[in-house]
Amino acid sequence: MTAKELKEISRDSQMLHKVVMVNGFPGCGKTMLSPIISAYPKVELMQYAPLIEQVCELYKLQRIQTDVAESMIKMNADLLIYESMMGRNANCRPSDLSSIFKFDPLKHIGRMLRKGDELIPDLILQQQPILNLTTHMLLPALDLLNNSLKDKLTFIEVVRHPLYMIIQHEMNLSKVSDPRFQHICYKLGGKEYTFYSEGWEDLFKSSNSFERAIYSMNWYFEELLSQKTHNCLVIPFELFVKSPDLYIKEITESLSSSLDRRVKREMANQKVPRDRLSDGPALDIYKKCGWVPPQSYSEEKELEIRRELVKANVSKEALDTLDAMCASYEKRFLSE
Repeated sequence: MTAKELKEISRDSQMLHKVVMVNGFPGCGKTMLSPIISAYPKVELMQYAPLIEQVCELYKLQRIQTDVAESMIKMNADLLIYESMMGRNANCRPSDLSSIFKFDPLKHIGRMLRKGDELIPDLILQQQPILNLTTHMLLPALDLLNNSLKDKLTFIEVVRHPLYMIIQHEMNLSKVSDPRFQHICYKLGGKEYTFYSEGWEDLFKSSNSFERAIYSMNWYFEELLSQKTHNCLVIPFELFVKSPDLYIKEITESLSSSLDRRVKREMANQKVPRDRLSDGPALDIYKKCGWVPPQSYSEEKELEIRRELVKANVSKEALDTLDAMCASYEKRFLSE
């Protein structure tokens, strides 16, 4: 079949009313913000979207055509809201962040018990629920997502100081060979690499886990600092948890929603606002991802402690890259 005979893949009809994506690099604070988003009227429980992430990663690797990628994103968004409104694939594990027991469990149990299938599209049309997705490292695919979902998409990019993310990401890198790892990998010269290693495979191959964490984080920060983040609300973690009012106002407006008591209650559960950055809830899932109680009451000292840990495990070149990344982050997002 020639290129001229290829059929354009399309998806004209769509059930989805609106979707909010809370996106960012691992460890940035997405799971602090996503439950707050879930507390808004009409917003669904947070859930993950591995298929949408995989489509975006394949698109970055130029292994999927634009029309195919856009149609798959639309179809999967429809499927997620359809199954959510029917109670299918509902997460009933009480300890999970996406559990139905986090918000109004009786509503979600009721969805499982009532009739579904052909009734759901009309229900979505009437109730106009907002799909709530927590996603990872999708900023490089922002144009693809905007073109796919258009004005249905509210994209929130949570950013955070690199020294507060590097421990979790270093732990994540040890799980790349785990079959549960759902990000796209590719092979080059017989060796497997993650999707974000493209263009720096030799450096990836010669680096240890801490150095790989630095270089992959640097790849993402270069995207973050260079992109025009149109149709994207960028929220620095450090500013939000201490002074959330301005960001909450922007989120409320973007969702065309209202700030009610349930939202304020969830903000209190997430300890927002807080006096110190590290004063968040000590959840088991955070501990599994490398969270430890702060070792100092000084935030500057806390960053210094983290830098010393990294310094003991990386080359001078990698440390210089980390220091430059930290300086760029502070200048862009934290300078007054």
